Amino acid sequence: MSIEKNVIEENKAEEKSILTNPNEIILSTGKKVTKRERRGQHHIVENRLLSACSIKGDGTGINIGDMILASDIKAAVMIAEIDGVKQKIPTSLSEVYELAGEFSYEEWEEILISLQKDKKEIEEKAKNLQTSTGFDSALM
Repeated sequence: MSIEKNVIEENKAEEKSILTNPNEIILSTGKKVTKRERRGQHHIVENRLLSACSIKGDGTGINIGDMILASDIKAAVMIAEIDGVKQKIPTSLSEVYELAGEFSYEEWEEILISLQKDKKEIEEKAKNLQTSTGFDSALM
């Protein structure tokens, strides 16, 4: 392949990445989901929903179902648009069900996985930003 052709292909790839909205998730089915810019009130809505939806157990603590529900609620609060149609922030578990009903099982899994990628990226960036105080080397 010639150098000119390589440069043209690279330029096309860069143009495509510039045009792609970083807050947009395109599912394998073609459905487009736009992530909401999360603000402080969204954290409160999530926590309120989680506390209202938690099932009182036998005192053994958090179970795997509670953890999965937390992930689903965070995903539902995160969704701003589906295929260009604005979505309201769910304030009850039934509204979370309604929103999740817009997706197939596989699509919902894709959304959750894409959010985990964002979380991992953010955590990695946060680790890279941490500077050593030198305290740990003083202990050795």
